[in-house]
Amino acid sequence: MTKLDEFHDAEEKRGRAEANRLLFTWLSDDAARADLYRCLLKSSEVLKFQSRAGNKERRTPEIPSEFHQEVYLLAKRKHVVKALTDPKFSSSPYSALGSGTFMLGLDDEKNIEQSKFASKYLRYDARIIDALASVAFDAAAVLPSKQRNFDLVNAAEQCALHFAGFLYGFEQADHVLLEKTMRAAHIGADYQIMGRHFVSEPGDVPNATTALGALLQRVAQLIDIYRARIGQTEEDTYKRLGQELKELRQEMGKSMGSPPLELEPVLRRIATQTLSGVKADYTGNELAVIVVGLIAGSIGNIQAGASIAINQFFSDAALIAGAQDAAVKWQLGETGDGPLYDLIWEALRLNPPVPFLPRKTKEAIDLGDSTVIPKDRNVILAVGAATRDFKPDPDCFNANRKERDPLIFGGPEGTGAFPHQCVGEHLAMPVIARIVRGVLLLDGLAETLNPRTGELFRLEKSWGVNCTKYPLQFNRTSVLTQFPLIVIMKVKNPVSVHAEALKEIIKYGAPKIEKKLRDAGHVHFAWLLFLENDTKLMLSTIYDRDFDSYIEYFALQIGSLFDLIFPHIEDAPPMPVSEFPKEFVDTIRHYNHRTAAGYFFSAYPMADVSMITHQFPPEDQ
Repeated sequence: MTKLDEFHDAEEKRGRAEANRLLFTWLSDDAARADLYRCLLKSSEVLKFQSRAGNKERRTPEIPSEFHQEVYLLAKRKHVVKALTDPKFSSSPYSALGSGTFMLGLDDEKNIEQSKFASKYLRYDARIIDALASVAFDAAAVLPSKQRNFDLVNAAEQCALHFAGFLYGFEQADHVLLEKTMRAAHIGADYQIMGRHFVSEPGDVPNATTALGALLQRVAQLIDIYRARIGQTEEDTYKRLGQELKELRQEMGKSMGSPPLELEPVLRRIATQTLSGVKADYTGNELAVIVVGLIAGSIGNIQAGASIAINQFFSDAALIAGAQDAAVKWQLGETGDGPLYDLIWEALRLNPPVPFLPRKTKEAIDLGDSTVIPKDRNVILAVGAATRDFKPDPDCFNANRKERDPLIFGGPEGTGAFPHQCVGEHLAMPVIARIVRGVLLLDGLAETLNPRTGELFRLEKSWGVNCTKYPLQFNRTSVLTQFPLIVIMKVKNPVSVHAEALKEIIKYGAPKIEKKLRDAGHVHFAWLLFLENDTKLMLSTIYDRDFDSYIEYFALQIGSLFDLIFPHIEDAPPMPVSEFPKEFVDTIRHYNHRTAAGYFFSAYPMADVSMITHQFPPEDQ
């Protein structure tokens, strides 16, 4: 039984609501969705299903109901292209996000005019974009590189946010605002595109509208600041923007091995209308709407694109090995970006960053094959089906396909300037590629195991649209050898008695601690500190490599000293410590604190103690 047969069987026997739920499970799962697409591409049928949007039905027959309406899922390439190019299809479903804050909510001529204007102001030399992508990736990689495990979805999002902040000319302090607003906007957009037809989460769209409004206000402020400063606060902001831009240009130059690159941010370009022959009489609010719409689209594409590509590569051992080889060759300058780009495009052909696009019919549409979509009907474009249509072995990953399908970013063939296409495609792909290359180059890169099931974690998506989580791991010691240890333990009551005893123990034990730390050969620094009026004792060290081996060494070597310390500490491990080394390790692990946000800086990240002491022997100091 095919997926279409299953759908109609569920519709007939269990009702349209049950068929809706069945369809949703398929669309939310990559493998099931691909199976459904195979059926739809072979069939002459256009799948029609009942939406869950709303919970009442109007009884006025001449007014089409907006509740429990029928939705059409277009899968064939010719139908998707028609919906993207035919003015009888409207992008009005986006307007629920706020036509005053989201450019795609401005339909028809106004949308086309603003999109064309925006696309011209987003044109930059490829060297500028590549340099920006590298600087953004380096900024986003700071925190993930400190830990063995990291979330690729979050890391890709951070890279996209940094890239957008740099490109558009935000203050660095605006990063948090961009992060919060874009997350809410993505959830709201995904709900409006897809989720509302299958689930009921009515707060998503209002939250997105509020978030977009907050970003709109900030963008309008920055446009005014770039255009003309009124007060001292604006002048101060303008100076900070100038200093940050100077530093950014220098970093871009370093990444390209050249002098500082002359980037002019989008907001300054738009505010001052500096591009010759590209001027328009837009208000500050209209300009802000254009910018917010561009940012919302590009960040989601970058985050999803990088996550989807890596997830696809890990589906096959030979494929991930080939991708890593292409990344190495690209880094070495042997092949340029071609091979890895081709692999990424093929991965995104199978699962586009934005798998669905919403449209609504302005009048009855005849699709042929005896299919007519009535006026005022919601339509979902299954982009991932259209990118498979008319392809040999459409469901197979073909590393040699070497096709860059414009539909992947929402634009039909031969229409790179088409207004409904993602105008940031030429911006998104270099950043996606830079993220993918950087991740593939990580030593020991691997997917992680779910400790409950023993299965590998794969890319998680919400509603089959929004990438939410993808845990990965790598050999962290290949980029940072040292680790911080921050153990904070409570001193027993009465504090005055036990704290004084501890101070005495540390004082007369210092020579032994000093000798054992030096003999260990893997401790860079160590110190003890009393906190909160002597109620807590903090032990901090910077050490090399493995935690368990490091801590167990001290259990065996200076356990007798810890046997004196622990009677004054709450919840101490069993003693003597030397006879219970594993319990000692567990206790230290329990009281070990992570640094804030996992951040830890080292001026010599790859130098271990032996390297440093060889260069600077203790007797020479």
